[in-house]
Amino acid sequence: MHGLRQRKGASPNPGPSPGNIDPRRPFELVSMDFVTHMPESARGNTFLLLFQATFSGYIMCKPMSSTIAQDVAEAYEEQVFLRFGASSMIRHDQDPRFMSEVFTRFRELLGSKQRATLAYCPQEGQQERSVQTVIRSVKAYIAKAG
Repeated sequence: MHGLRQRKGASPNPGPSPGNIDPRRPFELVSMDFVTHMPESARGNTFLLLFQATFSGYIMCKPMSSTIAQDVAEAYEEQVFLRFGASSMIRHDQDPRFMSEVFTRFRELLGSKQRATLAYCPQEGQQERSVQTVIRSVKAYIAKAG
């Protein structure tokens, strides 16, 4: 046991967390998140579906009036797949729309894996900061336009 002793307070598993994924190219890993309770737009949209390429931080927003799984799959196809191809992995919280059979089959057709995180995951700081920035920007735009 001589060589196995650890310093007090030292991490038992040095290195990156196995839960974290370090993408090596753009759109290899895309995070998805809903922004709800937005003021209704002229087109009846009250939701934003955010997609963020983790490698670059690039954000795409899809205004939506419905959040059913079929609409989520169509939004991913329009915003990500048709522009950049399929992501190797899609990260999202455990929202039922993202975990649904419809979205799972769609993701499998694309050949993408999924990584479901906790509903609020402080480790996903980049995504959380992006969501807050988008919310502030949209509210400022609405206040100025209205």
